[in-house]
This record gives sequence, structure tokens and C-alpha cells, in this order.
Amino acid sequence: MKLVTWNCQGAFRRKYPALAALQPDLAVVQECESLERISWKQGNAPTHTFWYGEKPTRGVGIFSWTQTSFRVKEGFDTSIHYAIPVEVEAPIPFHVIAVWTMKHADWRLAYSGQAYRALGVYREFILSADTVILGDFNSNQRTAPRGRVGSHAVLAANLHTLGLISAYHFATGEKSGNETHPTFFHGRKTEQAGHIDYVFIPSRWIRRLKSVQVGNPGEWLAYSDHCPVMVEFVPKYPNRMV
Repeated sequence: MKLVTWNCQGAFRRKYPALAALQPDLAVVQECESLERISWKQGNAPTHTFWYGEKPTRGVGIFSWTQTSFRVKEGFDTSIHYAIPVEVEAPIPFHVIAVWTMKHADWRLAYSGQAYRALGVYREFILSADTVILGDFNSNQRTAPRGRVGSHAVLAANLHTLGLISAYHFATGEKSGNETHPTFFHGRKTEQAGHIDYVFIPSRWIRRLKSVQVGNPGEWLAYSDHCPVMVEFVPKYPNRMV
């Protein structure tokens, strides 16, 4: 099973073949345009799709390029920008929260504050099944200003309490704030980089973790100012996803 998060920086209709080539079972795409704007005319269209956003040019897309299907939980909280709860219909079902955190009128609630709020709103959803939380969090250990509700450190601590760990940090052994593989490059410049995209997985999935990769900037900066984070697992049982 392969999970991917990637902020495509818009114009996904032109860029999707790069993601499709990875054949993810589930991909969360931030800054994705609405499905009505994507013709898939380059072929290799996804098998399952969902999109939500307040502007047709920018939102969150959720896609599968395999037989893995999913459904978005009805009545999700649209006041959180953005955290979308998803039920994945695999042989062993699990939950996903697709994240793209944004600014807020109250700066204290921006970015990691939105993700922190989502943990409270969706606590029962998270605890009711194995849950993966992945996306563009727009935050790391070094960026949180004082006074923010749910700083990155507080967010990470709450995720840990819920039994979730960062797949990247587990696989690399690196400490938060000292990542050697950035996921974001401001202005697509390698000298202005940071690690702000994450895949948080249940700690008991560690034994089936096959690989964790951040896309090569030399390849992905041609498409976006973000590189994808790709996490792959070996099956728990033959012919089963997780």
C-alpha cells in the first residue's frame, strides 16, 4: 500500500501524470483545482476521486490509482481549513484525515492551529479505527510563533497521545526541526527550504513500514514548490492492503 501527499501548487490538470506514475493507493493533493477543470486527457486517470475547496482553482483533491476505494465522511467540519475525514474501504478498513492547513483571521488559529483543532473535532473518528493523518501542515518545529493555539510541538505531542507518529521521522531517526530532506522550497529555491508536509501513521503500523521517501527536488520542482512525501507498507496478509 502506498500513500502520498503532495501540494501541486495549482494546475493539477497538467501535472497529474507525475503523481499517477507513482500509482498511489491514496494520494492527498493540496492546491488542487476542482474536478470539473481536469479532463485527464493525458491518460492514466485515477480510479477514485474527491475534491473539496472554496475556490475552484484551489482545494484538496483525494485520489486513488488502484482498486482502493474510499468515501468522505458526511457532514465534515468545513470551518477547519482543511481537514477532511476519509474512510478507506480496504480489506482491512482504516481512516484518513487529509490535511491542508491555511491562514486564519485570528493568527493564533492559523496553520498548526487548524490541525490542532481537527484533532479535537475528529477525536472519536481517529480512535474508532487505525487512522493516518497526512498533508501539508505548513508548520514545523522552527516556525510556530509564540501564542499560537496548537503550536507544532503541541500538535506533535497530541498526535503521539493518539498513537500516531511521523513516518518520516521514524524512518530517518531525525529530530523534528532538523530534517535533511525538505518538502517545501519557497519560490522553488533550494536555499529557502523546510520540512512542512507529513504522514502520521499508527505506531503499530511501524512493523509493516517498507519505505518513506521525499521526492527529489531535481525532479519535482519542475512542477511545484513542494516535493511529495511517499510512504509504502508491506501487506499484513497476502493480498491484503494493510
